[in-house]
Amino acid sequence: MNRIPSLAAALLLAAAPQQKTFKADVELVAVEATIVDSKNAPVEGLGPADFDVTISGHARRVLKAEWLTYGTERTAQGGAGATPAPAAGAAVAPATPPPARKYIIAIDEESFQPAAVLAAKTAAERFIDKLHAEDYVGVYAYPTGKANMALSQDHAAVKKVLAGVNAIRHEPYSQYHLQPHEIIDIANGDKEALGAVVDRECRDSGNPMCPSQVVTEANGLAGYLELEVTRSVEGLRGLIKGLARVPGRKILVLVSGGLYSSDRVVGRRVSSVSMIRTLTHDAGAANLELYVLHLDWSFIESFAEANTLATSYYRNSDIAATGLEIMAGELGGDVTRVRGTNPDFAFNQVLTKTSSYYLLGVEPADEDRDGKAHPIKVKVKRRGVEVLSRTEVTIPPK
Repeated sequence: MNRIPSLAAALLLAAAPQQKTFKADVELVAVEATIVDSKNAPVEGLGPADFDVTISGHARRVLKAEWLTYGTERTAQGGAGATPAPAAGAAVAPATPPPARKYIIAIDEESFQPAAVLAAKTAAERFIDKLHAEDYVGVYAYPTGKANMALSQDHAAVKKVLAGVNAIRHEPYSQYHLQPHEIIDIANGDKEALGAVVDRECRDSGNPMCPSQVVTEANGLAGYLELEVTRSVEGLRGLIKGLARVPGRKILVLVSGGLYSSDRVVGRRVSSVSMIRTLTHDAGAANLELYVLHLDWSFIESFAEANTLATSYYRNSDIAATGLEIMAGELGGDVTRVRGTNPDFAFNQVLTKTSSYYLLGVEPADEDRDGKAHPIKVKVKRRGVEVLSRTEVTIPPK
């Protein structure tokens, strides 16, 4: 954790083009939005009238819409399979190229076993190889921050730092063989779940204190899971605060083996919602586009450890996914889940989705110009599309 300030300072040294601004009769707020279809292909040909934008729940006019593309996924104009010409008044790609992309690959060291983190690093290296020469890329391993490199166009140097990322996942000892879902259920007072564990662990133990000891252990392990969430979120907070000082749009690729969070409707133990929500303002101020890659190898690990697949595997796997899904939802990001297969698929999706974006010019109201954070939501008047955009915006007073 002591490396976070040095990373933030190093990020400031990256040569970063300034964010594009609009010239108009009224001052407009620039809002970036990535729009993809059901096949994750970029959607082009949209104009200002195709967007609905609200700030603090109130509709705001979109006066400009410019489509910026890096050309990696476009079909050449003309001939079979060519991309249709945009409709009249729709956004088009500008003659000048957009600012260089700025990718930050953040890897959650505590969520991976050694074999899994090796596969993640290898896929990340191949992802870097596919970037444009002018693209910036940085690496940050959290929560320790021991492996980090500032945004750089020296992709080979970044890959060397990436190779130093380690797996530090540690499974806490459980005397009563408690699974994550049992820990969460018992710690939240589920008597049925407690009864099932007591029947399994205490029936032949001859220990009259066994039931109460199961509860004590479940509460202790719940605290351990909560501490894991705290370390991960705080590690990300330091990174995001540093990125807020780097001008322009940044693409945060968060690579994790899972972030435990309760899937229960009621109960507060091991719930990451409130903690993750504290990142919303920081992510908005940093102008981040978030892509969460959940590389889930728990299926393979369940066989390796017990030589059989526990009936509780699917719920445990979903609990590990819940925190990441909450993070993507709260920060306006995207989550891709890969179960025990080559993670190249997930990284390739990021590359496709970040091949273009829309730069919107939004007219704010006077009440938006107070220097405070306001929730912002971007929608598209078209079915079957996904919109990725920031969830908060801060507009300084005139």
